[in-house]
Order: sequence, then C-alpha cells, then structure tokens
Amino acid sequence: MRHIDIEELANLPEIHAFEKIADDYLNQLVNMTPEERKNFIKDHTDWNSLQKVMLELSKSKCWYSEAPAGAADFVIDHFRPKNRAKNYDGQLTKKDGYWWLAYNWRNYRLAGSLVNIRRKDRLSNNEEIKGKGDYFPIDTHNGAICCDYPNDNINTELPILLDPTKKYDTTLISFDKDGKPLIIAGLPDDDRMRAEISIELYHLELDQLNQQRAEVWRLCERELEEFNQQIINPINVRVKREIIERACIRIQELTSKKAPFSKVAISCIISYSQRPIYCNWLPNLISLN
Repeated sequence: MRHIDIEELANLPEIHAFEKIADDYLNQLVNMTPEERKNFIKDHTDWNSLQKVMLELSKSKCWYSEAPAGAADFVIDHFRPKNRAKNYDGQLTKKDGYWWLAYNWRNYRLAGSLVNIRRKDRLSNNEEIKGKGDYFPIDTHNGAICCDYPNDNINTELPILLDPTKKYDTTLISFDKDGKPLIIAGLPDDDRMRAEISIELYHLELDQLNQQRAEVWRLCERELEEFNQQIINPINVRVKREIIERACIRIQELTSKKAPFSKVAISCIISYSQRPIYCNWLPNLISLN
C-alpha cells in the first residue's frame, strides 16, 4: 500500500462536475426513507465517472494492494460503505451505512475486485471468505463513536482498516521474499491489530497477489546482486561511480509509485541494505518516494 494524496483530485474539472451532481443527490437523499435511499443509490452510480482520474492518480494500480490494472476488474470502493456497515465480527454497526457519503468523492478508494469482493482464495486450500465488502470496523474502545448524519463529525471515528490516503497507515505493512504481507515489528498493539485486520479484510495475503509480489522481489533481488558484484569488483573508480549511478536510477525505478507492487521492492531493498557488503553502498542510495 502506497500513500495516495486524494486531495490532488480536488481541482480537476471531473471533480467539479461531479460535486454539482453530488450536492443535488444529497439534497434528495436527505428526504427519503432508508429503502428509497437504497434504491436511489443503486440506480445512480455516477461515481464510476471518476474511475479514470482515480486510476491516473494511482498510476493504474489498486489503492489497497498496488496490483496493476489488467490483473483484475477495478471498482470504486466506498471506504465507508454506502448501504450498510459491519464490524469485524460480522455484526451490523450501521444498518443504512454511511448513505450521506455515497456521493462524497473523498470517501472513494480505487480497488481491484480481488480486494473488494468477498470471496475464497481459489489458488489455495483455505476455505475462509475474505475481502472488504461492506465491512468497516470502528475502534470504539478508545472513546470514539460510530457517527451518524447530520450531527456527528466523521473525524470523531477511529476506523480500524488502514486507509491508503493516510500516510502513517501505509507504513504499517511490509512484505517478505515470498510476497507475503508482514506487519512492521515493534508496532503498538492497536496498530498491530489494525494491520492484522486490514491484511485479512483487504485479502492482501491472497495467493495470487503473493505470487505476483514474489516475482517483484526476485526481480529486485537479482538487480541488487548484479550491481553488488560489479561494485565490489570494479575496473577502476570511474567505472564504480558509473555503476553506482546506474544502480541509483534502477532503484528509483523499482520503488517508483508507477511500478506495480513498489512497496515490495522497497521491502527488498531495505532488507538487503542491512546485509554485509551491501551495507557499504546500498543505504546511501535509498531515497524511497
């Protein structure tokens, strides 16, 4: 998961046009019954018009998993569910969901269907059904509430799911050489819990994703090993500098937000930078964006 600065969308003409529609829709929704609202939202899926600009913002990758477009269908996920919301245990927390955010573009996240749809992992023997669906657990143990319209401020909530639009949230998960998600060591208990639940509900340990991420790790590993061999046995100082320059450019490419599963490349490079010999040159090249 890489940080997505959703505010970069704010001044786009597509957003301005959508906001006009959204204001009109909200005014209508306020006066409807829950059943009428549900049917209205089902029949008015105007948020799909924003897929293009959201894809451009994430460099054509899922905001949750970094899987590239083409690996699966992409949908606009309502981070706070529009129809109903469930806790981690499956119990309803909001029968009618966050209906007043159904047309709030700041509540949208671009998600691959592997992450968003509740399903089994078809490539493993695990029978558990995972995926975000309409799950949106709230941490109510720290004085926070599950807010309602129109009286409560959404900022009073403490969402458990990691949010790609929050910089800190994107720092809590790393990956190993097999592409499997890892929780960063030494986290406070509440952040560890959030990371664990997010890995499960976002289906980040899906075998299909693990395999794709493992390929990225192997590519990064091969490049680092080749550069290391050239750097420790250079023809002369000038050649060594040229090799390091090429390594710097390649590392920047592998960790760029444009690269699929770039967080895996970051994890690989950090791992290698702590090894003997590599620690003599690699740490100085790490300027991870």
